[in-house]
Amino acid sequence: MKVAAVLTSRVMEAVCRLPGVATLDWCDRAAAALCRLHHPCSAAVLLATVDNKGFLADIEVAGAAASVPEAVGTSIFVNKPLQRRSPQDSPELVALRDSLRVGDWIGWNIGQMHENLWYVSTASSQGLLQIRGESPLTRRWDPFQPSEILLAAINIPGQTPGRMLLCEIASSDPAFRDTSREQVVLAASLPMLAQRIFSAVGPEAADKHRWLTPREEMILWQLVAGKKVPQIAAELHRSIYTVHDHVKSLHRKLGASNRGQLVARALGHLGPLTAEGHVQGIDPGSKDDEVLTRAGRNGHARTR
Repeated sequence: MKVAAVLTSRVMEAVCRLPGVATLDWCDRAAAALCRLHHPCSAAVLLATVDNKGFLADIEVAGAAASVPEAVGTSIFVNKPLQRRSPQDSPELVALRDSLRVGDWIGWNIGQMHENLWYVSTASSQGLLQIRGESPLTRRWDPFQPSEILLAAINIPGQTPGRMLLCEIASSDPAFRDTSREQVVLAASLPMLAQRIFSAVGPEAADKHRWLTPREEMILWQLVAGKKVPQIAAELHRSIYTVHDHVKSLHRKLGASNRGQLVARALGHLGPLTAEGHVQGIDPGSKDDEVLTRAGRNGHARTR
């Protein structure tokens, strides 16, 4: 139980550091957070609309990551963009992401959801490891030669039935055949993981124009660090006007009317955006700056 508690703490710490905004590699970072469950292992995360047989109706974003020795006990790949040509871009992981993005069946059954709408299982318990290459699950993981694949799903709050976050964690380590401890840790972490992506993406599928570009995200994190526009422009060797344009785009995409709200959105403290790009719980037509300021200061949006 002590080991499980330590593992849960490590995974939850990484999950809590996931960005509160929609970044193109959000699921890569979520997968990296789940890789704290075991070393060595690889993980894949998919946000999609799924029926109870595992067929995908709408794929929003997918990602994958692998554990690396230096990432154990650190926040690597969690709250900053993945570096290009990193170990996370190995051919196997690239193929894993691509297989998730273009699939029409996840390759395993979601099963019966628990009362809090999560599900955790294993590939062997569904009889999938014994028939390698016979399902999309085993085909996409075959290059990793896994001893076991941990499977998980959790519903995302909102108006879209079947909108779920799907997670797969695999390891070639023979010790991973017994995943009882990892299943407990994963079940404890899933609600927070779902809340983070709900805050980042919102209750409905986000339009592509609301996802941050890598340059916008880089500028956002520098703003969070307290840097001013001229300083950011100098460090990026860009004009002040170009950086100002990126900042204006960030305000529009994140539904922020001032710098404090922009930072609060980046850290996931203002709540999710609506489909129209407004912060949920705040009247977009309101001119009451006091309400907006108090929402950002208290860490969540309040209704009037």
